[in-house]
Amino acid sequence: MADKSLLKSLQGQLAEKSAEADRIAGTFKEENGSFVVSTEQRDAYVKTVRDAQEIKGLIDAASNADDIGQYLSEPDAVPAAGQHYGTPSGAEYKSLGDMFLESDAYKRAASSDFRDRPFIRAEMEGKSIWSLSAGTQTHQALGTGQQLQMTELQRRKMHVRDLFPSAKTKSAYLLGVRETGWVNNAAQVRERTAADGTSAPTGADTDVFGRAPRSKLTLEPVMYPVAEVAHLIDAHKNILSDDARLKSFINSRLTEGVKFAEDFDLLHSVGDGQKLTGLFNIPGVQQYTGVAKDKYSVQMRRAITKSLLAEYEPTGVVLSPSMWEQVEVEEDSTGAFRVAIQVAVGAVKQVWRIPVVETTAMPDGQYLLGAFGMGAQLYDRENVSVTVSSENSDNFERGVITFRADERLALECPRPESFVIGTWTTPTP
Repeated sequence: MADKSLLKSLQGQLAEKSAEADRIAGTFKEENGSFVVSTEQRDAYVKTVRDAQEIKGLIDAASNADDIGQYLSEPDAVPAAGQHYGTPSGAEYKSLGDMFLESDAYKRAASSDFRDRPFIRAEMEGKSIWSLSAGTQTHQALGTGQQLQMTELQRRKMHVRDLFPSAKTKSAYLLGVRETGWVNNAAQVRERTAADGTSAPTGADTDVFGRAPRSKLTLEPVMYPVAEVAHLIDAHKNILSDDARLKSFINSRLTEGVKFAEDFDLLHSVGDGQKLTGLFNIPGVQQYTGVAKDKYSVQMRRAITKSLLAEYEPTGVVLSPSMWEQVEVEEDSTGAFRVAIQVAVGAVKQVWRIPVVETTAMPDGQYLLGAFGMGAQLYDRENVSVTVSSENSDNFERGVITFRADERLALECPRPESFVIGTWTTPTP
């Protein structure tokens, strides 16, 4: 926080300089409609104004320092208590539905009771993001009341895209390269060698300077399309006048519908030049099949090793809800849960130190882990947005409006070897 005494002192000095400038200006003489100013008066007036400007600059700098201090003092993430208890009463939750209702387009349409054939669009960031913050709620202390509200958190908070770092693009397609092979021949190099280039030097004139070995990297050019994921839902126009229903409708059906399809496409889509190529269909991705002697969590750990042997650190794993349940309920020889304790402390879904995304887009028989970000990158061309219009087919006659939710994104995978597709094997009792 800025020193309040410093600000008060600077403000006092500024007031004094302002009064002094007014006093000097009052000494200017007016003759025949113009001011007569001596050289001394001009110099004194200019100096006073410059001094005032410098003091004003110091006040602005002190205020900016105050803002910086407040920014640095803010927590980097949601506090552990907030994560543990979820969304508390009165907390602020900014979903796409909230943003839609707060958009200028929606407010303009609402001000005319939606008589002007609304065409409204709202947009949000690509990740499934929500925020927790302090809030208050006032209500009557006496009497009884009934409070009904929609559940605002999505049924599934984590999606496959949440494993990727955020990236943007303004292009219609991406051009890149994919690593298909790497032979690492790095080694120590003698300053001098024998004539053969590798043996110890002999001291003769035939000795040569050592040559570094040549490694081999095989690349192939790849075009990554920017694909669109979209769907439509029709609803009666009256939903526009019902804020709570509208917000829930947008969040739970329109937005999540796009997210569910995105989960599947990032994993299983078959590319055709316009569609994404999902990670399961990219050549070069490693495979691992578990063995019956290992429990499910151990099978995942051995798949992690395959990624590490390829010199990539896994940063996430995707599996089905049913198989995540199997992993969580595993017991050790004493009957204690092996994994669940990690989830209970801090409410973080992790196994073997990497985040877990459970999604119905993953079949029960398989899972995927790898270096999200290093081995593959997700690019957002257009974030998830919702457009609504009455101008579709016979909507006007039937009092119907059409919602369209869509996004445009691209998936780049330059290092397929960093990913491992695992196939579960039922452990032997």
